[in-house]
Amino acid sequence: MGINGTDVAKDSSDMILLDDDFTTIVHAVKEGRRVYRNIQKVIQFLLAGNIAEILTLFIATLFNWEAPILAIHILCINLATDSLPALALGVDPASKNIMKEKPVKSGTLFEKALVTRVIVHGIYIMIASMLAYQIGLKTDSHIVGQTMAFIVLSVSQLFHAFSQRSNTESVFTRGNGHNKSLFAAMLASFAVLFIILFVPFVRNIFSLTILKPNEWAITIGLSLLPLALVEITKFIKRKLKLKVI
Repeated sequence: MGINGTDVAKDSSDMILLDDDFTTIVHAVKEGRRVYRNIQKVIQFLLAGNIAEILTLFIATLFNWEAPILAIHILCINLATDSLPALALGVDPASKNIMKEKPVKSGTLFEKALVTRVIVHGIYIMIASMLAYQIGLKTDSHIVGQTMAFIVLSVSQLFHAFSQRSNTESVFTRGNGHNKSLFAAMLASFAVLFIILFVPFVRNIFSLTILKPNEWAITIGLSLLPLALVEITKFIKRKLKLKVI
């Protein structure tokens, strides 16, 4: 105890309760778990997006296609649209079941399940982006396909931030509480995308073009595809009680 304890006891102790209240230990454990899980959320969110970008370029190179996305597109996604949601995930409130989870060993930040989710979610986003590029390429031109791929890669990762709040619960449930910072980050990121896509001077810098209504419909649908696939994965995990995915 920090108030009533002797100096000798405090010097030899591993933990000191400054308010002499044992419930402080529970609050400290809960806060520690929240911070730990939030770090995993940020890592999972950012690495899944990076894997999607790498796989998109790798597959295009493998089949000798023109680049579906440019270096400036990747830079914009990583710095302008992904950074704000990642920061918001870092202050995500604790889930209602966080104290029911089993303790984890020290140094196990990169759990097997986390690595699996990063790869699987990255593949989901890559598939949507490549489909967008191929549809735009075959129905119109390379620049249309590139624009569609850029939008899908950007928007799908923004939606992906919401699905990272829980690895088991649906994004449509309220079990994790509200994260106003995440909503603000999403709005700011969409504002950046709006400027890139609809301000002619900026759009030309990014080598993008205006899409037709039917192309927009396809692009929006494909942007939601990774979110839907992650939700299906969570549903299967809840039903089968799997720990790997």
